[in-house]
Amino acid sequence: MELISRKKLVLIGAFVLLLLIVSGCQAPPAEIQIKEVEVTVVVEPTAVPPEPTEAPEDQAEYHVAWESGPHSTYDQGHGPNDWCARCHSPQNWNPEATVGRPPNCVSCKFPGQEMTVGDGNVLIEEADWVAIPCASCHVMEDGYATEVAWLNPIAMEYQPVSTTTELCEKCHVTTTGNAFGSGVDHKITLGGSAHLNYGGFMGEEAPPTYCTDCHDPHTAEPKQCVDCHAEDIETAEHAKGAYGEMRDTVSCIACHDASGLDVGPHPAEDIDIWTTTLTEMGRSGPTTSAVISHSIVHEVACDRCHFEENLWELTVRTADGEIPAPPED
Repeated sequence: MELISRKKLVLIGAFVLLLLIVSGCQAPPAEIQIKEVEVTVVVEPTAVPPEPTEAPEDQAEYHVAWESGPHSTYDQGHGPNDWCARCHSPQNWNPEATVGRPPNCVSCKFPGQEMTVGDGNVLIEEADWVAIPCASCHVMEDGYATEVAWLNPIAMEYQPVSTTTELCEKCHVTTTGNAFGSGVDHKITLGGSAHLNYGGFMGEEAPPTYCTDCHDPHTAEPKQCVDCHAEDIETAEHAKGAYGEMRDTVSCIACHDASGLDVGPHPAEDIDIWTTTLTEMGRSGPTTSAVISHSIVHEVACDRCHFEENLWELTVRTADGEIPAPPED
């Protein structure tokens, strides 16, 4: 009996131990369970104040310059009608305007007469004349002129240009020879740089290549030769030492022209200077006018004017300015 009792005690103890082990592996009651909750905290960034906008350049001086130049004027000599307006006031241009029988569009170009135009176009009053404002040549932003571009007067959209010369040539074109007999000859052809045989740079300055290298784009005033060549002009060697005697009677271009124009006295009787001239045949006969050559050569051929039996009784000289020896008897 004693042996059986001990076995029961061992079994009871083992059972109790098993219960303790099993109960220890169970989860705690629901009321005491702890759950982890993931919380995302959103932090708003601190607002950064915008950088102050740089004030645009004061363009008042350009407006004053423009007002003094030909691009701002209402000029009877420039034909204030909706035919000629294609260039002189593009925003007034009428693409359907035509040149009819006389009186035609050029009738308004005769000063002292009543302003009249032909049947195919309309006279534009000065109050309505737009001329060539900033917007014709610049993209405008908030009233300020920015990059250079051409405002197409039909589409009223800007078209890019690669150079300022390309922009100038939108109006300074030659349209003679068309079927309407209404062309103009306004294009200046440089054939490259205005200095055709430019022998390298003088100092660090490149030769003039574009219209605006020599012409102020707002006043259209051109530079003079002395503006770039003052030191060269005043040298003793200039014109073989004869420049001092020639400076008041011969223009620079009369000697340095490379276009092949005629050279001689200015056709106006009250201007006592030699220059480049052009003679054209009109309905009433030939007319000679002074023109400004835009093709300039550095080396001068003196015998262009100082040739034998010249009309002006100038001293005969060779191309390089020397007086030839008299012929031997």
